[in-house]
Amino acid sequence: MIKQLLGGLFLVGCMGHAVAAAGEEPASAGATTATTIRPAVATELADSALSQLRPEAAVWLELEDGVRTLGLFYPEQEPPANGALVILADVGDNAAAGVADELSRHLTAKGWSVLAVGLPAPSPPLQRYLEAQPEPAPATEADAGTDGSKDDSRDESSVMIDVMAAPTGDNQEQVYRNRVRQSLAAAAAALTTRGYNQPVLVGLGRASSHLMATDGELQGAPALIWVVPEFYPRDAVALADKLAGSSEVAILELYASRGDASAASQRRWGDLRRAGIERLDRQPVAVTRPLSAHGAGTLAGRIDAWLKAR
Repeated sequence: MIKQLLGGLFLVGCMGHAVAAAGEEPASAGATTATTIRPAVATELADSALSQLRPEAAVWLELEDGVRTLGLFYPEQEPPANGALVILADVGDNAAAGVADELSRHLTAKGWSVLAVGLPAPSPPLQRYLEAQPEPAPATEADAGTDGSKDDSRDESSVMIDVMAAPTGDNQEQVYRNRVRQSLAAAAAALTTRGYNQPVLVGLGRASSHLMATDGELQGAPALIWVVPEFYPRDAVALADKLAGSSEVAILELYASRGDASAASQRRWGDLRRAGIERLDRQPVAVTRPLSAHGAGTLAGRIDAWLKAR
């Protein structure tokens, strides 16, 4: 309990004092405040503070455009390792968040090597867009104006897309997803350079939305594990199509055994089965939502048993 409290205080302190920890001038001396600093910079400053607290585990992952993110590397306690996993923390959490940290430690005790990475929260406008229900596409041209032209009125989704436009003209959603994708690819590459081949990808909660397929640089992942997944609405609709071409990838879903999570998992299972996806296992776990460190031991046991049985 004391360890968890200290961990929580540290995470709060990192965000509040990240600038000072990185050697910047305090706000009173004219430095940029936390409310105006760019998200990517704020994340790296918080990561810098975390790396100072956990230097023995800190691994800096180089992304595109000179951006970097922090991962925490946990080697297996008893070599040789059974294999390696990349854990993507839940949205808004860094690599030292309670459940990610505890899950990593439990897995290393069972003979696995783990590299945990954080998942920065999207901006508020982007968060609203991601959580919005997808707009149905017009079935015919009957939705257009009487003269054949489209109605000039703008619906909420088009306004939200405009809000998402970055100053550079790039789409904020694509920028955000690409950054997460780069973090996963860099983490997998870091494990490969350490001698661990084909790491398994694990997504906690909302992070599961970023583990929908293994295309591109993540093509070598042999398995995906969704831990109490919460898919964004548009991701949930596209899930079967995204995974249809990933027949070689085994998927484990650990879903909360009570509440609406169980019903959502059953619907998802049916959709994926109808799409012809066979290598999917579902297992209920007695954990709370949102995820907490208390259930990490149970989750590690299920993951360990499933991977060893593959």
